[in-house]
Amino acid sequence: MSLYALVSPGGAAGATTTALALALTWPRPVILAECDPAGGDILAGLFAGHLPAPRGLLGLAFEAGRGAAAISAEPGGHLAPLDGSGSRMFLAGLSDPRQAPGLAPAWPAIARTLASQDCDVIADCGRLDAGDGQPTSVLAEAEVAAMVIRPALRQVAAARPRIDMLLQLRGSPDRLGLLLVGDKAHRPGEIARTLGVPVLASLPWDARTAAVLSDGVGRRASLSDRSLMRAARAAGQAIFKAGGGARPDLPATATGQLA
Repeated sequence: MSLYALVSPGGAAGATTTALALALTWPRPVILAECDPAGGDILAGLFAGHLPAPRGLLGLAFEAGRGAAAISAEPGGHLAPLDGSGSRMFLAGLSDPRQAPGLAPAWPAIARTLASQDCDVIADCGRLDAGDGQPTSVLAEAEVAAMVIRPALRQVAAARPRIDMLLQLRGSPDRLGLLLVGDKAHRPGEIARTLGVPVLASLPWDARTAAVLSDGVGRRASLSDRSLMRAARAAGQAIFKAGGGARPDLPATATGQLA
């Protein structure tokens, strides 16, 4: 189906929490792929270290030399369940940021593999910086690339050069947008004009729910009705629409080729 990429300007913008909220409310089969070269957070965060580590992104990278088709067909080991639905999986990221430079040659094959899955993929690409080791191929390949920022001057200033980087990578402002987290002094329209890209959706700063998603603190059973999760459902619809699709309301039954 489609690959969607989230990225941040740094400074605890909330990209990983947002990616988790989107994946857990996505109405179609989905893989959440941790593509942050600084390392993945889900195993130690949401699962509080209680889930055995799958082969994940690094396992995928080791096989990149065999070509994207071989990676897609590899049976088992790469994915872990994100919840009990059977339709939401995740690809665990790096456990050590020192692994990132060695991953650089594999990003094009990884991007092609993620984009060729038979379910949607949400890639959490972390903070976008200059230099080697960045998942630029994933950002270029994505149907929609969204930058997650807080609506504060410091974040907007950090986002400006990184929006320029995304424009260079993708060659066009089409299917590029912003996801705002929290409520600060700057309005969505003002931020959109300043950065030259549209605001796709705004999500509330919901500390209680964020603690569950980012650190595994609290109960997951009651998440669905919380404000962040309700906003994430609407944000998912906006992201899908930005990619030119209809509402993603098909029943979730598949788990992707990597499982």
